[in-house]
Amino acid sequence: MEELIRLRHELHRNPELSGEERATAKRLRFFLSRYRPDELYSNIAGEGMAAVYNGKEDGPTVLFRCDMDALPITETNDVKYKSNVPGVSHVCGHDGHMAIVSGLAVKFSEKPLARGRAILLYQPAEENGLGAKNSIERLKELDMLPNYAVALHNLPKYSKGQIIMGRYTFSSASKGLIINLTGRNSHAAYPERGLNPSVAVAEIIQMLNNLKDSVPFKDFVLVTLIHVSVGEVAFGTSAGSAVIMATLRAFDNSDMDLLSDKAVSLSAQIAEKFGLGVSASFTDEYPASVCNPELTTIVEGICKQQNKDVLYLEQPNRWSEDFAHFTSCCPSVIYGLGSGENQPDIHSPDYDFPDDIIMDGVELMEAIARELTSRG
Repeated sequence: MEELIRLRHELHRNPELSGEERATAKRLRFFLSRYRPDELYSNIAGEGMAAVYNGKEDGPTVLFRCDMDALPITETNDVKYKSNVPGVSHVCGHDGHMAIVSGLAVKFSEKPLARGRAILLYQPAEENGLGAKNSIERLKELDMLPNYAVALHNLPKYSKGQIIMGRYTFSSASKGLIINLTGRNSHAAYPERGLNPSVAVAEIIQMLNNLKDSVPFKDFVLVTLIHVSVGEVAFGTSAGSAVIMATLRAFDNSDMDLLSDKAVSLSAQIAEKFGLGVSASFTDEYPASVCNPELTTIVEGICKQQNKDVLYLEQPNRWSEDFAHFTSCCPSVIYGLGSGENQPDIHSPDYDFPDDIIMDGVELMEAIARELTSRG
């Protein structure tokens, strides 16, 4: 327990952004070297790693994934292990996720699996949506795609150690929509000689805000406007271009497809009405995290054996998780680990993963590993 706390504090003190997790990987390799993985692969999707622990006999492969990256947020906590990196911090709790998965290395070195193998995946770049997808491609190249994949995410506002599960979907699909409008500049004294996109921008914004209520979606969808830019700051010039950015969210992947299509097609119709050029693109794309029903039942059963409190979500989390890419390629489950009812929200500058739930996470994942690898 103490060594995992020390590891978390060291990772917390030295956070790195998506795609820059080199020192994080070095610290993790040093930690893992004491627990003798059978195989250790580096450069997974960048700075990621995969530590493999083989059982005594052949059996299924179970992958346990943790995320490595931090956020561009200045930490306000007053703790001895406060971030040393200006403007960067582990206020999403990924330091705790890494400590928990590293705890599996300790457990498997002390008591090897009877059958199968466990892959401990330290995945970079979760926050920008690229890490899981690229990790899966690398695992394919290494012929290491698992039979099962498991992940957790710490969740504030729930009791410490409580396990929070989705009956089908755990977290939403999301993507960033970027709409570019092209008109024609003119002198601000003669706006009629140009093609100013500002009125079209107003209509597109109204359309996006009303879109969730204008189409018969199966389930919850949401459009959140995040940025609008019209022209440049030049009082002598009438604008000739504009950019609109919004985040799209949906509990159901087919709803996300419909929401995306409608947002783009209706924006194009409005642009055409005003004689504007238009282009649309997407970024930061996450599918919904759809959990395998059988795995969900198995995890619930193990929780009962360990006397852990299990809570099923009334609806999926609105935020997204790039572990969703694993749920699309093999039977997978992701669940929440309660981090305290009075904890600040993740992504808040004063969030800090609580040390006293690390072993809750380790014990459950270890039991999942031993149960799944024992199956034929």
